[in-house]
Amino acid sequence: MKISITLIGFFVSPFLFSQILTVNAGSSVSISSGSSITLDGLEITPSDTYVINGANDVSRSANAVTAGANSSVSRVYSSSALLSGFTGTLTFSYLEGELNGITENELVLELQSDDDSWISYTGTVDEVNNTVSYTFNESVSFKSVTASSSNGTLTIEDIEQIPNQIFVYPNPTTDRIYIQGENILQTELFDLRGRKVKTTNQKQIDMSEMGIGTFILKVTTDNNNTKSFKIIKQWKEYF
Repeated sequence: MKISITLIGFFVSPFLFSQILTVNAGSSVSISSGSSITLDGLEITPSDTYVINGANDVSRSANAVTAGANSSVSRVYSSSALLSGFTGTLTFSYLEGELNGITENELVLELQSDDDSWISYTGTVDEVNNTVSYTFNESVSFKSVTASSSNGTLTIEDIEQIPNQIFVYPNPTTDRIYIQGENILQTELFDLRGRKVKTTNQKQIDMSEMGIGTFILKVTTDNNNTKSFKIIKQWKEYF
C-alpha cells in the first residue's frame, strides 16, 4: 500500500523553497508498516508504524548544503521539528540538473542530526529512476535529508584535526575513545535518536557496555566552540 502526499502549504519562491506538509499542533500523520508516504520526491517507508506529530512543517529547498569545498545536490528536505526514532527505508529522488557535478554512482544519503552534524549512509543508487535509498535497521533521528558525493560528503571526519588541535581516537572503537586537545570543557555522547548517553569533562569515554552502532560525540571548548565527531562502536573480538 502506497500513500502519496503532495500537499503544498505555501511557496516563498517557486524554485528555491516550498512547504510540502504541515502537521498542526495536536494533530499527527501516521504511516502504517507496509505503507509509505511520498513528500514531493522523498518517500518514507517505515518498518513499523511511524507517526509524525505536530506542530511540524516539512519543506523542500533547492539550495545546496555546503561544507568547505563540498556540496550536496540542489535538493534538501527539512522538518521544523526533529523526526525521531525512525526505522525503515528513505528513498530520495533527484533530477540530473540538481547534481552539481556529482557522479550518480557516487551518491550517498545524508541525514542532519539535532546537533546540526551530517551523517552519510551508502545505500542503493537507481540511475534509471534517479533515486538514492537506504534502509535503517537501527532507529535514527533527523531534521534534514539530502544527498552528496561519497568522495566529498558533508559528514564530519571520524578522526579530524581542527583549529584548536582536537583529536578523537581510536575510531572505530571496541571499548574506549580518547579526546586529545587543550581547553576542552566538556564532551557529550549521543545516540542516533538524539539521546544523550554520556557526559564527562575527562578526556576519555568508556563505551565498553554500549551496543554496537553509530554515535555522535560533541566536544565543547572553554571558549564555547563545539565540534562533532561520528563514532563507530564495534564488537570486541577475543582470540
